[in-house]
Amino acid sequence: MNVSHKKRVIERVLSLLPSGISSEIMGLSRSRAQGTLEIREIRLRCNSKCTVAYKNEILALQSRLSPLEAQDMLERLSEGSLYAHRDNIINGYIPLCDGVRVGLCGRLGYEGGRAIGVSDVSSFVFRIPSGECEFSSELLSIYSEGGFSGMLIYSPPGVGKTTALRSLALSLGSGRYSRRVCVVDQRCEFLPSDYENAEVDILSGYKKRDGIEIAVRTMSPSVVMIDEVGPGEAESLCDVVRCGVPIVATAHARSVEELYSRGDLSPLIRSGVFNILVGISHADGRYRLTVDRV
Repeated sequence: MNVSHKKRVIERVLSLLPSGISSEIMGLSRSRAQGTLEIREIRLRCNSKCTVAYKNEILALQSRLSPLEAQDMLERLSEGSLYAHRDNIINGYIPLCDGVRVGLCGRLGYEGGRAIGVSDVSSFVFRIPSGECEFSSELLSIYSEGGFSGMLIYSPPGVGKTTALRSLALSLGSGRYSRRVCVVDQRCEFLPSDYENAEVDILSGYKKRDGIEIAVRTMSPSVVMIDEVGPGEAESLCDVVRCGVPIVATAHARSVEELYSRGDLSPLIRSGVFNILVGISHADGRYRLTVDRV
């Protein structure tokens, strides 16, 4: 994502916020070298603490989000059709254009054991894609040295897994020896415009299990990428590997030990779906990659 594109993305996000909150954020950003371009996250809560996060700092806002403003903002985010976004809202988010995902918290209703809808949405998290991966060359080297086999990238939330996956997709799909990359982008966080000159195909909005099957059956990929592998997806991933297509995925974990302790991930690692485990950590303004080979 180039600077002008990112600027448009942030302007769009700010336009969706209540005017008082938007004005306060723009005021706080004026003292920064790159202004609003340094925004990484905006977190709003009804009648509670709201914050704006920059690269290495989180600031509290004086403004508060009222329940009426929250409802109005939800209507704008859904473009006036909450029903059209019902499934995504039940899963805790609304995808916007340009790779922005808005996380939601509210009251989930059930009927006969099945989730039917969310009401009283009270928290919103706007995560702004950074568009930059400071360790893209190192990540590509790790993957190529591992023979372009299955790789699982893990870290705590918000450290850069999705950014890393975006970067690796571009690196693999570009250049003289490019590979055919197919991304199953369930949460609509990958921008086709970022890959205009790369061999990258994006299945946007597909559930992972459906997208993986379609990718292998119709796109003849050299590698399939998915973000945030979770419960219920093990069988689909194993099917892809049996077809000879390596998987690159991400997962939430702080250590290799946590990966193995997760009942949904341990079988995938032990069965050979992932041969390379790459952990991302961030401290003192620097990123560090930890590599384990299975």
